[in-house]
Amino acid sequence: MPLNLQKVRAFLILLCGLFVFSLFVSSEAQATHLRAGNIYVKSDTTGARNPLRFFFTLVTFSVAAPGAFEDTEATLYFGDCTSLRVPRASKVVLPNGQNSTYVNTYRFEHTYSGPGTFTVTFVGENRNASIVNLSNSVQQTFLLQSTLTVDPFLGINQSPILEYPPVDLAVRNQVFVHNPGAYDPDGDSLSFKMLEPRVIGSNDACGNPIGRTAPGYRGLENFLSDPNFRDATRPDGFTLDRNTGQLTWNTPNMIGEFNIAFVVEEWRDGRLIGQVIRDMQILVLDNSNKPPVLIIPRDTCIVAGTLLRDTVRARDPNRDPVIISAVGSMLPPATFPKLNDTTHIFNWQTTCQDVRQQPYQVVFKAEDRPPSGSILVDLRPWRITVVGPPPVLVSAVPQNSSSIRLNWSRYTCPNATTMYIYRKEGPSDFRPDTCTTGIPASAGYTLVGQVSAGVVTFLDNNNGRGLERNKTYCYRIYAEFPQPGGGKSIASNEVCATLESISITKVSVTETSTTTGKIRVEWSRPRPANIAELTAPFTYRLLRVPGQNRSATAAFTPVPGYNFTSLNDTVFTDNNLNTEDTSYTYRVEFYHSGTVGSPTMLVDSSTASSVRLNGQAQRGTMVLNWTYNVPWNNASTPTKPLYHVIYLDDNGDGTFVKYDSVQATATSGTYSKEIPLIAGREYCAYVQTKGTFNNPFLPDPILNNSQEVCVTRLCVPELSIDPLVCDENFVPNGPPFSNTLAWRLPPECGSRTIDFYTLYYKETEEGEFVKLATIDNTGALVYQYIHGNLLSYAGCYVVTATDFSGVEGEQSNIVCKENCIVFSLPNIFTPNGDGKNDVFTPKQGATFIKKATLRVFNRWGNKVYESSGDPGLNWKGVENGGKALSDGTYFYQVEVEFFGLRPDVRTFKGWVEIIR
Repeated sequence: MPLNLQKVRAFLILLCGLFVFSLFVSSEAQATHLRAGNIYVKSDTTGARNPLRFFFTLVTFSVAAPGAFEDTEATLYFGDCTSLRVPRASKVVLPNGQNSTYVNTYRFEHTYSGPGTFTVTFVGENRNASIVNLSNSVQQTFLLQSTLTVDPFLGINQSPILEYPPVDLAVRNQVFVHNPGAYDPDGDSLSFKMLEPRVIGSNDACGNPIGRTAPGYRGLENFLSDPNFRDATRPDGFTLDRNTGQLTWNTPNMIGEFNIAFVVEEWRDGRLIGQVIRDMQILVLDNSNKPPVLIIPRDTCIVAGTLLRDTVRARDPNRDPVIISAVGSMLPPATFPKLNDTTHIFNWQTTCQDVRQQPYQVVFKAEDRPPSGSILVDLRPWRITVVGPPPVLVSAVPQNSSSIRLNWSRYTCPNATTMYIYRKEGPSDFRPDTCTTGIPASAGYTLVGQVSAGVVTFLDNNNGRGLERNKTYCYRIYAEFPQPGGGKSIASNEVCATLESISITKVSVTETSTTTGKIRVEWSRPRPANIAELTAPFTYRLLRVPGQNRSATAAFTPVPGYNFTSLNDTVFTDNNLNTEDTSYTYRVEFYHSGTVGSPTMLVDSSTASSVRLNGQAQRGTMVLNWTYNVPWNNASTPTKPLYHVIYLDDNGDGTFVKYDSVQATATSGTYSKEIPLIAGREYCAYVQTKGTFNNPFLPDPILNNSQEVCVTRLCVPELSIDPLVCDENFVPNGPPFSNTLAWRLPPECGSRTIDFYTLYYKETEEGEFVKLATIDNTGALVYQYIHGNLLSYAGCYVVTATDFSGVEGEQSNIVCKENCIVFSLPNIFTPNGDGKNDVFTPKQGATFIKKATLRVFNRWGNKVYESSGDPGLNWKGVENGGKALSDGTYFYQVEVEFFGLRPDVRTFKGWVEIIR
């Protein structure tokens, strides 16, 4: 029995040892196999589509060596507290023949409970050994993640597909390039950015793995060769092109295996809807071979329905044979046949279904075939944007006096969804090239409507408000294509139409006055074709409203004294107006008799206002601002510059001369220039605006004058202050103190334009001036102001004048006044309570003293008293506790801060004798 027990015990020990050994062997095997990988995501596209159901493909790249561990199963965490373990679906040898690598594929399916953004995660055990830029890689887990958006309104979505494997070969001291060959099956926009390789750091509350940067990771920018080996034609250092995904390592300086990671982001309508993290491995070798060089076309745009045909070439520095290949989502139907040993032809017959907003990307690959050694490659991306063909506008036809009917041919691409209609006033010089889709804002058009792509007509009535008449309106349209790919067409040709009517063509001030002002109003007569079937007599009615209000609710009233029946009576001068203070807006109505009854208004003109000018004199600068509200265009365009002219009378004799000109906007203009203006002199100006209807039946240009405005540069007052005589006999008469200010205008200046004066004060030279008082202009020759209740005389002053429009003029000269400091302390005082000489205080008391600190010492140097609470000191001959000091001699030190224009702190020392 004991022998049997001993055998059983030995057997159990053997089993335990084998178990431990198996764990050790398993751990070591698992720790040496994972090189690279990524996770693909695809929403449900089955017949009974469930928007919450998704399919996942995990692809890993592992060491294919005898005895290497293989993951026959894998677990995927779905980011919603659930996970699934599945068997491996397939295992193949990486066909590029590099690094002895298996490609392992695992497939998963999962249905989420509701919308949200989820991150799916795979954690592998472990990375392969001896990765140069990781610490002890054999002990590091391998973490992959992809992010997806679950949104029923998003539609079908598939993550980007990466066509080139993430295991690649580089040569020391030579440029390495790699491109994942990414494309999005749905046409979403892709962008790329670097990310550190990840390991599992922890798990969240429901078991989802949380990643962190792999220990000891160093980016490839830390492994660069001497600059002599670098290629100046390639990006320097280690870079990733965020648009194409092109990786460039210029150039590696060390042999061995390196791991990096990057993120492929997926965007739709400006929204980030998913991302795929790829962890990849690069093996750097020593090799005398040099890689081939690709020559590819420039990025291009092509109109759908046309054939894209271009040449791709390669050359090899070692004259080795080269194999050229290509990957891209359009291959097929696009073809890439070989023309000769170094040349291939890319052919793509595009269709309307290929239109999308984002460019397609083809990645070309050239592989050399050296007699021995490793195969080297060059990769280059080519981006191709397929745009919709331009629609064809047929006509723009006026329907009535305020609307235009637009017609176009049926669009050639049946998959387009929407047609956008744009309008501008006057013809355009916009000439879109193949890469310019839609209608950019710089073209000057405004969006006025949209219809389904199958519609071929549009009525433009300005959203029911009606188009302004006597203008030429020009149109373009473009087509938009469905999401998720989106995309637009090139803009159509331009068609134009003019809405004809009577129109005001001039509202010009001819006399400026508050009571006898005049405005000349002109308008166009109806064209003969428009009145041929009307019944005479004909009548114009002229109406106006004060201001620049052209709205439909403006209270227009007939102009007194105007009622003409001749079609040629199209000019009228409106008299007895206040053109100095008011602008006016006019409208003309045209009547015919009709068949019976009262005259009927056939049509009215567009309304138009006079030009309102405001002027100011800001020191030496004249500032003019003018506004208008008119149906014609007063703003310049590149093809038709319109200059508004400033006329100036600077002599006061009523003679205006052309002084300058500027361009303006559709509603206003501004002019600012140093004339220079002489103080006290009056300057008058008016502006002549220049506009156009862009209508061949109306006058061009349209010229209108504003009213005249006059400005005067304000005179600068001359300021003075009462002086302070400071000598040994000075005796202050306060506080409080006061300063008397006086000012006058220069003899050559008048005060009629001045509304009031403003006096400013500051206590010190370093201070800021603050407003002290305003004094109305009374026309006096001299003004005076007493600034009282002051603690000292110290201070500085300036005065300004302000005109009736609120413009403040220049500051006067600065005047300052300083205190007269006379500080003297007695040598004897008698603190006996008789009311005479009872305290130790300066002879002038606390006058001009802001702060003082007194320290008193006895004859042995001991401090017996200190106080800083009384600017006048007023020491009663006591110690700090209030006990009277004995008679005798004491020494003092006084630190005094005085009121003044500048900081003034002084120290006084001396002795004083107490006698009671």
